[in-house]
Amino acid sequence: MKEIEISRTIIEHYHNKLLACLENDVVVVGSGPAGLTAAYYLAKNKIKTTVLEKRLSTGGGIWGGAAGYNIITVEDKTILEEIGVATQKKENLYTADAIEFAAALTYRAKSAGAEIFNLTEAEDIILKNDFVKGVVVNNTTIRTTGLLVDPFCIAGRCVIDATGHQAELINMIKTKKADFHPGQLQEGFMDVEKAETEGIEKTCEIYPSLYITGMSVCSVFGLPRMGPIFGGMLASGKKAAELINEKIESTNTS
Repeated sequence: MKEIEISRTIIEHYHNKLLACLENDVVVVGSGPAGLTAAYYLAKNKIKTTVLEKRLSTGGGIWGGAAGYNIITVEDKTILEEIGVATQKKENLYTADAIEFAAALTYRAKSAGAEIFNLTEAEDIILKNDFVKGVVVNNTTIRTTGLLVDPFCIAGRCVIDATGHQAELINMIKTKKADFHPGQLQEGFMDVEKAETEGIEKTCEIYPSLYITGMSVCSVFGLPRMGPIFGGMLASGKKAAELINEKIESTNTS
């Protein structure tokens, strides 16, 4: 029966893909601009990367641009050009179509070799000998309905918190280790220049094998919010990928 053939094909393919992604070099939690950029550069460098997104679609806040006006801005168009997104110059800014940007960034990350699982939510962290070793995941619909259904685990030599304003993984550690980070996880008032500059500078390994990127950086360090300008988030994602690449290379050669 054709219906069963279709169902069997989808289920078998999905489960094979999931089984192949239970162990990774890097797990990226969150598929906004910074997370997808990190995944793109990691996968491009042949680092096995899996991206987890709790929502139905990837792209985070890209799609809505500013207040639903689906145009975004950057000051540096280098990464947009690399992934094939058209830009237009307006004084000191470049504009791009938010829909094209979100779709292209997702496509480039996937084409580079990153696997992406949507409707998959990280509900906890795997911590061994005080090193982050992966995440505990569940289906988003199970989480949102509050059903008591046990999760499963996805491992990674490194994990990236790209969950945006909520800095969800950092908050998980802070909840169970009160002395981990004394500050409140919240970004400050709007200041685009400071947010973009320091957001890139402070992208780092915040906890052994756990990295932060994008708006998670702003929340962790109390940096200002930045609004619909995305260059800093792209550069932060690229920097996170570079930091992890250096770590993996040094580990492999030691």
